[in-house]
Amino acid sequence: MQRSDEAIRIDVVEALSRDSRVNSARITVTVNAGRVILTGDTPTLYTLHVAQGLAASVSGIRSIENQLSVSRPPSVQSDGDIRVRAQQVLRWNESIAHDKIDVTVDAGTVTLRGQVDAPWKRTRAELLVLDIQGITGLVNELNVVPDLTPQDRVIAEDVRSAIVRCTCLGDDSITVEVDHGLVTLKGEVPNWWSKYRTPNIAEHVLGVKGVIDELIVAQ
Repeated sequence: MQRSDEAIRIDVVEALSRDSRVNSARITVTVNAGRVILTGDTPTLYTLHVAQGLAASVSGIRSIENQLSVSRPPSVQSDGDIRVRAQQVLRWNESIAHDKIDVTVDAGTVTLRGQVDAPWKRTRAELLVLDIQGITGLVNELNVVPDLTPQDRVIAEDVRSAIVRCTCLGDDSITVEVDHGLVTLKGEVPNWWSKYRTPNIAEHVLGVKGVIDELIVAQ
């Protein structure tokens, strides 16, 4: 049974208001035919990311349009200050090979270049930097070069097993195709949260170089 727009809106507002990472008072939620639209502002790009994830956890939505913007603090950090801060954050995180990542900043937009050995590290580096105040945009150009490269067949089996284990979706729900370590996910998932979460699960599998998400949410 399809949920009403108002029921979805109420649940999204509640999800935002109960999470201490976001200021729900600065976020407006509207829903049109199952499409959730978020407007307002957040203090960092990370908070913007969190808000979208919270909205995705609500059942019945068909898509999310994130129109949130990042509010600039009264005393804006210089590009140089932001770059130093980003380098520190990456260096302090032991899971990231910070010495292989180059950080540049232009008018508040951070660009990450270099190399990591797993796609989840690429995502992790991005999320760490997103939480720095003063950043208004981020371009992630990190290349994924795994230390170990299992056969595509093995990667596909491992990705499929991880998805079934972590999402409780059936074996036949999602088709996993692998080409030289690049994973493509196809099929139909029951809700937006599954679509939001499943590619992240695939990123953690050994040998995966990247994930292409072609999943469709069931209508």
